[in-house]
Amino acid sequence: MNEAFEHILSNMKKEYLAQINYIGVDPNDEERFSWAEKRHLSFTMYHVFSEKIFDSDEDLCYIVVARPSKEDSLQIIDLEKETHSFEFEQLTNNEYLPYLISKQLVQKSEKIVPTSVTTLFIIPPIEKRLFRFKELAKNFAAREYKITQKELTTRNILEPFPVTKNEIFIDTYHFDDMLKKLNNNQFSDEFNQCLFAYTHEKWFLCAAGIGSCLEHLMLLILMNYNKAAQLGRNPTAKDYLKAFTRDPICLDARQQTYIDTLFRLRNSIDHHNAGITSKRICDMLLDGVTNVFNEYYVPSTN
Repeated sequence: MNEAFEHILSNMKKEYLAQINYIGVDPNDEERFSWAEKRHLSFTMYHVFSEKIFDSDEDLCYIVVARPSKEDSLQIIDLEKETHSFEFEQLTNNEYLPYLISKQLVQKSEKIVPTSVTTLFIIPPIEKRLFRFKELAKNFAAREYKITQKELTTRNILEPFPVTKNEIFIDTYHFDDMLKKLNNNQFSDEFNQCLFAYTHEKWFLCAAGIGSCLEHLMLLILMNYNKAAQLGRNPTAKDYLKAFTRDPICLDARQQTYIDTLFRLRNSIDHHNAGITSKRICDMLLDGVTNVFNEYYVPSTN
């Protein structure tokens, strides 16, 4: 990397860090920023075709991306000939990088920092356009702040009852009514995540989540009877089941076997099960939640 590029990078990083400081980010919260602390980035500028309207010097078009690296670096790759086509001219700025990846001009990589991707129009020589690179770094930091801030402020917002073309949750299980009657935000959020996994056919996640929700539901039932203290510290499924055998619930042998079977089903799903088998197990677990709610929670509210 030549001195001109090193100078550009040095000023970009200073501008990036200055923008973070200007925003007022707590130093302990800088892990949100991909170029902060001691992390390094490798910037690549892909020179792509842009139509010239006049015969005078005009901006060249670059797609800029950054990837995590052991040291800061900057390089330019010329793809002007490869992108000089009618097809490319029809694209918008946001479609440039996906196009380059689809044509295998840019290697598809999860390591690309999404917030770094931008389109830069600049008149050569780029060494004399330092202000444009400082502006690029400033906007990069601002984008990272806005996106991570949005994630932080929405992370704990409860998801609504999942909207799905399949009405199975409404018509078969009436889970929306169940959640309204439970009126417990934590349970609703946990259970809706299970339903999300179900609709996306993530059976292992769905089964594990339903098992946890079943334990949570049993805890709510015991709390209604003021019997939660029977569980002790760090209770397991066996502890919940044992507590249910006591007064006032007093499970009989068959009921014990049923609930115990639900927990065993939860533990039976792994990646070796066929999809249809895993789905049916999840269906049985959802039935189990409905049954435990109707048979034990509803009476506990009285």
